[in-house]
Amino acid sequence: GTPKRSIDPDYELLSRGPSVRMSAEMLRDSALAASGLLVEKLGGPSVRPWQPEGLWSEAGQGGHYQPDSGDDAHRRSLYTFRKRTVPVPDMRVFDAGTREACMPRRGAPHTPLQALAILNDPVFVECARALAARAAREAEGRSARVERAFELLCTRKPTDEESEALLALIESESGRFSADVDAAHALVGSSDAELAALALACSTILASDGAMVIR
Repeated sequence: GTPKRSIDPDYELLSRGPSVRMSAEMLRDSALAASGLLVEKLGGPSVRPWQPEGLWSEAGQGGHYQPDSGDDAHRRSLYTFRKRTVPVPDMRVFDAGTREACMPRRGAPHTPLQALAILNDPVFVECARALAARAAREAEGRSARVERAFELLCTRKPTDEESEALLALIESESGRFSADVDAAHALVGSSDAELAALALACSTILASDGAMVIR
């Protein structure tokens, strides 16, 4: 639909608020929900999502950190096991505190590490892969699939400029994956160059303001 800023530029309808970037937990949960991976089970013990190998021992913790798999890897961030001396890396990159001290209000830092986390963290890469597979199931053709993936993440249809940029990315990357089957397989588990290119497009949408900022 038409953006509320265009309908009500002078804010006479009191129908909108300031733009706010989602919190670390919201970003992860939103990616899981859009991709269809989110497990909405209520209650139960905390779960341990992926974190870099060796991080636990380097922080002086005893034992071995074993990431959960299956449904437990896709629980809401509310259920994430947290330790003050080893904060969850992908949440710490955004605005989540270490819990070593009271944090009455979170900041909203913007750093290049955040884009790198979205594009490279295995949790978000898995979401991009699953989102591409969902869009491929639910829509036919590149344009429709890009629109579906964008709408699932950003709750709106892409603009013409956004669609053109994403379609250009898919065009170039599908050619690259066709010539490099191993790279396609590493990303989506098959030699499907079109699906691998769509997964990269989904990863790009995940790292965009459209998916990260509430307007």
